[in-house]
Amino acid sequence: MTISIEYASPRHPDIKKLLLSSHQLMKGLYPEETNSYLSVSELCSSEIHFFGARQNKKYYGCGALDVKREYGELKSFFVEPSFRGNGIASLIMKEILLTTKKLNLRILKLETGVGLDSALNLYKRFEFEYCEPFGNYVENGYSVFMKKNLS
Repeated sequence: MTISIEYASPRHPDIKKLLLSSHQLMKGLYPEETNSYLSVSELCSSEIHFFGARQNKKYYGCGALDVKREYGELKSFFVEPSFRGNGIASLIMKEILLTTKKLNLRILKLETGVGLDSALNLYKRFEFEYCEPFGNYVENGYSVFMKKNLS
């Protein structure tokens, strides 16, 4: 299986389907006020580097880098459930880390949810460490905060 990781539009039909699946999952697991995903239009911001994982002409995964003043934030990271276990998440993560370094950002941070063990295991494999809430996030009992120093 050849997967390519490339800049992609959050408005692409495959990507929108992935984002909707991710949003539905979050809505099913956590109270609405604790969900912090970005809308499709927010993901089209100039501060966002958005990536898709494509095989042939179909996208099966996505992830975004939101460039903040002092760090990057991982957003909208999702792989279609039937394609998990094929290394797609690792390929997306490697591209985001490469982009983060090219932009001279020293830290990559993320917020994810408790109980998302596959995601947490991926982040730990890439040497993310637990940290305090950052940006506009607050401790809510549902969120997990992590960071990776890149310097």
